[in-house]
Amino acid sequence: MKKIIVIILLSISHLSYGHETYYAFAEMEYDTDCSCLEISITVSSHDLNTVAENLIQEYTGLEKSLNDAKKSEHLIDNFFFKGFEITQNSKPILLSYEGFELFNDGNCLFYFKSEKIESSQINVRFDLFMNEFSEQQNKLIFIKSEEKTEPYNFFIFRRQTEIKL
Repeated sequence: MKKIIVIILLSISHLSYGHETYYAFAEMEYDTDCSCLEISITVSSHDLNTVAENLIQEYTGLEKSLNDAKKSEHLIDNFFFKGFEITQNSKPILLSYEGFELFNDGNCLFYFKSEKIESSQINVRFDLFMNEFSEQQNKLIFIKSEEKTEPYNFFIFRRQTEIKL
């Protein structure tokens, strides 16, 4: 009887710590002043911590790693830039990392800026975390103007889309 109670309690505790949703959100806007894209990507700190633990040598925690220039550069280059890519005319658009904010609500916000690009069509691949979590869903909001936004959803089976700037 004790074994049954222990098994039930372990099962319940396992379910209560379950992670039901996997997400990343991005906002992107074309800035006519610099002829570039300004991008912010929000991810779950919990999910990012899971990836960072496996990616960063001598891992000392998410916040410390993000504040360490070498470790954050390694995470950006080997995770973010592999899971979020923009191309134009079949050529990759270079993105620069601008910084991050870590929030108490369990989210982390990253800022990026593109090199100078034409105001035409781009292809966006947003499969961040999709190799780690099969239930991952990502959403990008493209801000066309103050009055108009366009939402784009990304799934395991649909990882990229075309966007007209």
